[in-house]
Parts: sequence; structure tokens; C-alpha cells
Amino acid sequence: MASLFRETYQHLPPPAETLAILLGCMELSVFGLGGLANPLEFSKGYGLPLTSSSSVQTESSPTTNSEAKHKTQQEALIAAIAARNVQNGVLLLTFGLYFRDRRALGVVVAAGLVATVADAWIVWAYGVKDAVWGHVFGVFNSAAIGGSLLYWGRADKLW
Repeated sequence: MASLFRETYQHLPPPAETLAILLGCMELSVFGLGGLANPLEFSKGYGLPLTSSSSVQTESSPTTNSEAKHKTQQEALIAAIAARNVQNGVLLLTFGLYFRDRRALGVVVAAGLVATVADAWIVWAYGVKDAVWGHVFGVFNSAAIGGSLLYWGRADKLW
């Protein structure tokens, strides 16, 4: 049965590589381009929500120049996080689809531990505590997918 599976789906990458490619697609589209398109909503999902200008501004207190500058700086920082995710997505897709080097892809995915641990710590320290679990899930994904890509070779019985 295993040989029939391998013959039928020989052109598809092994599961760990497929998960890494899907992770790259998510980094590029949802966490990257989505964050660049709408920093306000992305910041809520990230765990460091920004306040919209309509919720900050009231009839009695107009927005000052300093408050507007502060809001713009916050949006720029969120956009920088989204741009980092675009870069990570392009890197994962390049190693997964173009180079097709399993070990190098494993190093790239495992290196994502640095950013995901930092994200979890930042959100835990400064943001919404419930959003930390999404980042912890990212840490687990980076460790599990990166570790399996580094541990098992393409010719091993288990991918």
C-alpha cells in the first residue's frame, strides 16, 4: 500500500514540506499582506490592538497633532511586523518551492522560533493576554515543522 501511495503521489512534497509551504502562504497572505492592507484589524489579531481614530476622538476633545502622530507611528510599527511576515513568507516559499532543499527549509522554519517567541513575549508583556496562545501555537509549529524537516530526510521511511 505504501508503494502505491508513493507512486500515485510521487510528485507531491512530503507532509512536512507541504506544511512549511502552507505556512509560507499564510505568512505571505494573511499575516503579511493582510496586515499591510489593514493594520488596525491586524493589530487586534496580533494581540496589540490599536485604537481607531473614531474611538479616540470625541466631540469635546479634538485630536491633537501629537495624538495623530502617535497613532501614525503605531500603525507604522504594525505595518513593519506585517512586512516582516511578508519577507518570511517569501523566504519559506522560495526554499520550499524553488530550491526544494529540505534541510535548508527546516533551518528557515526553525529560525522562525526567534520571531514567534519574541512575539509571544511582547504580547504577554504589553498586549492582550488571551492572544498569547496564538503565538504559542506558532512556536509549536515552528519547532515541530522545522524539527521534522531537519530530522527526517526525504529517503527515510517516515517523512
